[in-house]
Amino acid sequence: MAKGEAQRSEKTATATRRQNVEIPRWFPPVLYAVVTLFLFREFVFSDAMLLGFDTQGLGYMARAFYADALKSGTFPLWNPIILGGTPFLESLAGGDSLYPPSALLLLLLEPFRALGWKLVLHVFLAGVFMHGWIRVLGGSKPAALLAGLAFLLAPYMVTLVLPGQDGKIFVTALTPLLFWATESVLRRPRLAGYASVAFVIGMIILTTHFQMAYFLFGGVGLYAVFRTVQMGRSGGEGNGTSQVVIPLHGNNEDAQGDTSNASRWRPALRGFVMFMTAAILGAGIGAVQLLPAADYVVESSRRTATTVQASDEGSVAYSSSWGLHPEEVLALAIPEFVGNSRGDAAWASGTYWGRNAFKFNHEYIGLIVLMLGGISFFGGRLRALRFFLLGLGTLALLFALGQHTPVWRVFYEIVPGISLFRAPSLVIFLTGFSAVTLMALGIDRVLELGSAGLDGAWNGPLKWLWGVLGALALGMVLAASGTLTSAWTAILYSDISPAKAQALATAAPFIARGFFVAALLAAVLVTAVWLLRRGRLAPLYFVVGVGLLVFVDLVRVDGPFIQIVDFTRFSQSDPNIEFLQRKQAEEAPFRVLSMAGNGDGQDVRPGMFGLELAGGHHPNDLARYREVIGMVGSGVPTNLVANVNIGR
Repeated sequence: MAKGEAQRSEKTATATRRQNVEIPRWFPPVLYAVVTLFLFREFVFSDAMLLGFDTQGLGYMARAFYADALKSGTFPLWNPIILGGTPFLESLAGGDSLYPPSALLLLLLEPFRALGWKLVLHVFLAGVFMHGWIRVLGGSKPAALLAGLAFLLAPYMVTLVLPGQDGKIFVTALTPLLFWATESVLRRPRLAGYASVAFVIGMIILTTHFQMAYFLFGGVGLYAVFRTVQMGRSGGEGNGTSQVVIPLHGNNEDAQGDTSNASRWRPALRGFVMFMTAAILGAGIGAVQLLPAADYVVESSRRTATTVQASDEGSVAYSSSWGLHPEEVLALAIPEFVGNSRGDAAWASGTYWGRNAFKFNHEYIGLIVLMLGGISFFGGRLRALRFFLLGLGTLALLFALGQHTPVWRVFYEIVPGISLFRAPSLVIFLTGFSAVTLMALGIDRVLELGSAGLDGAWNGPLKWLWGVLGALALGMVLAASGTLTSAWTAILYSDISPAKAQALATAAPFIARGFFVAALLAAVLVTAVWLLRRGRLAPLYFVVGVGLLVFVDLVRVDGPFIQIVDFTRFSQSDPNIEFLQRKQAEEAPFRVLSMAGNGDGQDVRPGMFGLELAGGHHPNDLARYREVIGMVGSGVPTNLVANVNIGR
């Protein structure tokens, strides 16, 4: 008996040595910096401008106007350039004007370079913050390293570079930081911890993407409730400011002994109340931007026509627009399946056949991320957390599907503020965040199983991996034969338009290729896990191999959405602009209606050169001005064109 125990102890010690992968503290940030520089290499090592459609359309002009004001020592309260002028703070005319990283970069760099560098910075920080989040959960260094890499490269964040949607990138990058701060302060309440929660919440509000912030705060709030209940059931002892609670990886069963329910729950509830207090203080930090904007949106903005003043039917249609559809859901694992409209690759250009008007970004989560995340459910620690993350990610996905499921409509009817937003697909970043966290737990489970004494525990993970590989192989056959897309359009998308059917025909060979690539990546992962189990692959090489798989899997999707343009050509004036500049100097007041481009009066390019525009486009312009000029949606300002008095 003693001999058997000694053998088991030796096996345990051997397993510990095998799964012990030492990673220097300096290595993760260095790796993340190198990967980020590689991702943005064309921009970083040039004097070009990072291409973003919203940046070119309006973002650069608004930021340049703001930068000029800052450098002259003033803060603008009114932006006179677009649509007769708009309030600066209230209408978010300067976007993230009060967000410290953005304002600092505008002071240090030329605006067109600052706009790119702030995205580069946040992509890098996303990896750092995810690494910290996994470590505070008790995850191993290898798991934290790979999770940070996967989140840094996440296409649901990085591909937002092309449409120029910087606020969405900011909030996504800050997501693991807020979860990290929340877990830290709930576990060990301290004044510095509460201050960090308040600070992060304030910074998220100042990014001015209030919809993404709303979703994030909801997710973090659910997590705080989950942890409070967990800690209340487990008990904990504390002495005021240095309360110590049972961590996530501790025993979740009710504490035994004479401790009463009240004494066990009191510290947990006190921590939750303090967390909520810190959250309110954080909202106070962002109130200088949040309150004026919130009041403006429901009182004076063009958005009143589609929200508070809209009919019930119109409000539902507006709020549910730009959601995900079944095609996008499958594309979470096979990115080529849904295609794209304007990416710099054959598979991502002119191949979007989904049900939205167009698509400039991608919600791909990552096949390797999903496969490793699935392994986390086959034993291991943090069982309650795993199921919480599964629930959060699934809830976010169902909400993102809009009216395809009842979930969005339930939230629309009972949760305040949802009716003011559109594009439920934006919540998908919470699904991605949950999946990457589960991936880290899955990696730790694989490393934990690297013991000959745990052979029986391998059955579940290996069946899961082989099952995914088999499904991908079947999908590859069906896609190559055309059966998959034919069945899809017959059953799920019978009302596909001729234009979208043509895009599907263009996408078909890329869909087949996508399944092949996915099956190949899955086969490599299955092989690596099998070799690790057999002791033929050292844990270090397994971690390196998984890192390479994650890198290849995600960079192939990110790459087409990172493009540059020559700023000199973009910002070059022409004789017409120079003539109008002279006229503006001679006459006052003087405004321009530019019918360049599509001939609809939406052109804003003359504003780059200081010309004040009577037309143009803006997401939050004044509703009463739109009424005066006869402009509906993105249509022609008919009164400016046809009414002499209005024009004068």
